[in-house]
Amino acid sequence: MKACKRKIAFIVIVLCMLLACGERREYKEALSRAEAAMGDHPDSALLILDSLGQHEKEFGRHFRMQYLLHHMNAENKTDVKFISDSLAKELADHFDSHGTTNERVLAHYLLGRALSDIGEAPAALQAYYDALAIADTTNKDCNYNTLKGIYGQMAQIFHKQNLPHDEIWAIKQYISCISKTGNMEKTIVANNQLIRPYYLLNEKDTVLQIINKTYLGLKKLGNSKRAASILSPAIYIYTERKQLDKAKQLIDIFESESGLFDEKGNIVHGREHYYITKGFYKLAINQVDSAELNFRKAIQYDKKSDAYKGLLEVYLHKSNLDSVVYYSKLNEAALDTLHNQMQTAAIHQMSELYNYNRSLKIAEQERAKARESRFVAWGIAILALIIIVSLSIIYSRYNQKKEKKIKELNTSLNSAKLQRREVQEELKQLKAKDYDALIAEKDKKEKELTRTIEGLQEKLGRSQEEDSLEDFSNSKIAQIFIKKAELKSERPIPTEAEWKFLVLQFSKDLPSTYQSFGGNKALSTLELRTCILLLLDFTEKTIVMMTQSTSPTVSQAKARANEKLFGEKYAPSLKNNLLSSLKHV
Repeated sequence: MKACKRKIAFIVIVLCMLLACGERREYKEALSRAEAAMGDHPDSALLILDSLGQHEKEFGRHFRMQYLLHHMNAENKTDVKFISDSLAKELADHFDSHGTTNERVLAHYLLGRALSDIGEAPAALQAYYDALAIADTTNKDCNYNTLKGIYGQMAQIFHKQNLPHDEIWAIKQYISCISKTGNMEKTIVANNQLIRPYYLLNEKDTVLQIINKTYLGLKKLGNSKRAASILSPAIYIYTERKQLDKAKQLIDIFESESGLFDEKGNIVHGREHYYITKGFYKLAINQVDSAELNFRKAIQYDKKSDAYKGLLEVYLHKSNLDSVVYYSKLNEAALDTLHNQMQTAAIHQMSELYNYNRSLKIAEQERAKARESRFVAWGIAILALIIIVSLSIIYSRYNQKKEKKIKELNTSLNSAKLQRREVQEELKQLKAKDYDALIAEKDKKEKELTRTIEGLQEKLGRSQEEDSLEDFSNSKIAQIFIKKAELKSERPIPTEAEWKFLVLQFSKDLPSTYQSFGGNKALSTLELRTCILLLLDFTEKTIVMMTQSTSPTVSQAKARANEKLFGEKYAPSLKNNLLSSLKHV
């Protein structure tokens, strides 16, 4: 009877295990279907995942994290705005230890998206750099759709921070990723995004080349409507250059083939800036009333700055002095508003950069706490103990060395004070006996000892608060520059964002030295960067490469910096002067 019960129990357990395996297979198949639909049909993928989420309590930890990763990806693709980065940080931390390369890249990309949505642009940019560092483009399974999203988001951040060269780099990488998917039309359209940064650089010939290439490429694929829709910037440039025949030709194509206009000639919402372009063209061909009509139309869609500028030109053409004065004031007010908005944005961006190190440190601390709660294996604990002991030894030796120096200075200081007291006592006795010669000699001795004491006190103060070149050299951003100098980085030329982080770290670790760089004759950008790289022990050849300068230019910058800081208009001695001044700050 007992043997029979044991057999029945065994059969029940086996059946339960088979059922559980069947459910897990079903869940994995559902997750795979959602992942397959993610690229072209993210709404459908989100529906599949929401249905699968009803069984979340039955998921194992790793499968649950995979489910949350793809659910967050689907939300991102359906334009859900994230209000917190906590889940994204948890996902990035998990997949750094347990995920595939593509899962790790996706997790850090989504962390960047979450940080961007909550207004942490510098931290988001760092998350995107981390994702790119993880990606393995040599692997045939590399997910270029994720890389495409990363470069696209980086391009937007660089545009907002007015860094057109970095934006161009990001867009070109974005185009390269799209080309890997084999979609020719999307590749051609993506190339059109280069218009924005090249226009900021005032490289209008390049802008026209990009527009022409995009237009011809789309025409060749048979998409005449989309081809025509990208011509508006070219119309403005040709009008500006007084090439009115070309401008008219493109206007006809744009208005007849783009499909952006209704039967009354009104352009679709979001493209109303075209009224400004059309207004300036009409003004150029002396159709002043038509130009005025277009400018007034643009005002209705809040294009005030350019519209007032256009109306000012209209009334100058009409010689209407009262209206000229009126629209001059409106144009000036609109430009002031625009300038204030740009200035506010710039201040906000610099504030974000200034606070980035602190935010990053807090984030790293939080992630470290999360890892500590999971990594409880003896091997990791022993390794952590070894690291802690090693750091303690290093820190202890550093403190011993510093304390020894302070002790020596204190000993010298106390000895000098004792000698001075003895001399003062002797001097007091001699004065009482009126020995003029001895009194003069002791007076002299006392002054010498006083100067010695003051010097030792000054050295003691400096030794207790000195800049740390070692901390700066070991910082993350300095190590990135060192890798670039050793050609161990994919991008040996630093971006403007990386330069800003380097200077910010320098000002933090060597505040006294950094403050000395901004004296009566403050250093220029090139001079400041050259001094910092010299302190990192970079060769002049490396400095020329990183600053994208020539050897004579860098040599002149060194000479100017040496003259401003040390009064020596001589380039070779700058490094020794910097190191010497660092020791005496």
